[in-house]
Amino acid sequence: MERDYDVVVIGSGAAGLAAAVTAADSGASVIVLEADDKVGGSSRLSGGHFYAAGTSIQREAGILDDTADDMFNYYMTLNQWNVEPAVARRYCDTAAPTFEWLRSLGVEYRAERVYISGIDTVPRGHPPEGEGLAVVKVLDSERIRREVDLALVTRADRLIEEEGEIVGVAAGGQEVRCGAVVIASGGFGHNKEFIEKYWPDAHEQGDGVWAISGPKSMGDGITLGEQVGGTLGGHNRGLLLLTPGFTQDLEVAVPPWVILVSREGRRFCSEMSPYTVMAGLFKRNGGMAYAIFDEAARVDADAMLTGASWTSDALEARANSGEVLRADTLAELAALTKINPAPLAGTVQKYNADCARGVDSAYLKPVGLRSIETPPFYAVEVRPAIIAWTGCGLRVDAETHVIATSELPIDNLFAAGEAMGTLHGDRYIGGGGSYGPAVTFGRIAGRNAATAAAKTAGMME
Repeated sequence: MERDYDVVVIGSGAAGLAAAVTAADSGASVIVLEADDKVGGSSRLSGGHFYAAGTSIQREAGILDDTADDMFNYYMTLNQWNVEPAVARRYCDTAAPTFEWLRSLGVEYRAERVYISGIDTVPRGHPPEGEGLAVVKVLDSERIRREVDLALVTRADRLIEEEGEIVGVAAGGQEVRCGAVVIASGGFGHNKEFIEKYWPDAHEQGDGVWAISGPKSMGDGITLGEQVGGTLGGHNRGLLLLTPGFTQDLEVAVPPWVILVSREGRRFCSEMSPYTVMAGLFKRNGGMAYAIFDEAARVDADAMLTGASWTSDALEARANSGEVLRADTLAELAALTKINPAPLAGTVQKYNADCARGVDSAYLKPVGLRSIETPPFYAVEVRPAIIAWTGCGLRVDAETHVIATSELPIDNLFAAGEAMGTLHGDRYIGGGGSYGPAVTFGRIAGRNAATAAAKTAGMME
């Protein structure tokens, strides 16, 4: 049967658009299927930061000796080698060339904005001017320039397989025949069933869990891949951000002027620990904590430039409504929160002594030391419950081939972006550690899909 396109790309986020543009540059005819009514998926909502080593922007900023080897060693050490080394290595080696490709297309970056985005010591986070939406716009303009077709409000619901090979995609009652498919449909942040099944740590946070991803992030890649025998990786992985749960506003961290205590009444981290590791710290300490502070801090909150949930008026209003717990003594606060009172009192006593000395002797918090001694006292329940991205997805190799239950690649099927599940470990490498791989592996998938389609076309002749 004749094919309609050489390559079908499912999803129009950064990964899908990068795949489509690269496949077209490799000589393939391409169509992008997008479930939403606009291009961009979650990528258009993201900051669009790109994590890479050895870039031109780093050199412009005076960072002259960062290498892919250094990035790989950091990546693997942070995750205790509990990731697929070949896939991680491929990202580290190709991130910088992919970054330069984006620059060549017109995505703007500035040397003065490169920053340390993880818990390493080298600035590798590259924020684009205009955030993720600007990157999407550039990639989509390149798609249009290459005359790559786009079908919006078109959700792929089935892969067409014949004689063990992927030969097309079905969307509703319509079929598109092709030589290869790239699944770049994003994660499953808006699919409660999949969160329960594939990310139990997030599910344990209850009804307060919400996702910052695009509304069509329903885990289509998992569904499609498993239909044809694809296997999954990255179970129970992803990035959760802290929230008091008052609103669905993105606030990455708690204010530095609070202390975080577990149900046992003990601090367990610096309140300024990187967001990349905070969810793991919470997991090891009961999955939630209370932010403790006093009246003096609440009154001064506005002057300390904190997020919308932590303003003086907001905290007062929520204390009046009962959302924030308030008591005249620490013992009464412990009773309200069901925190063990003796450790809480001792924790605050030690912390206040540190504040007087100006040094956090226990957790080395660099700034924000503020004693807790002016009643009333406050407690805000905080949980890692904002889904930034989901880590479980289709297992792929370093060339983005989807891996079957036989441990062999599925012919003509590739995956990239949040739909792939063999890159991320238990700890997020830093800002740009999801957007960078989306574009990088999108390009790899697009190039390989075009090659596979050309090969099968030659067999048909």
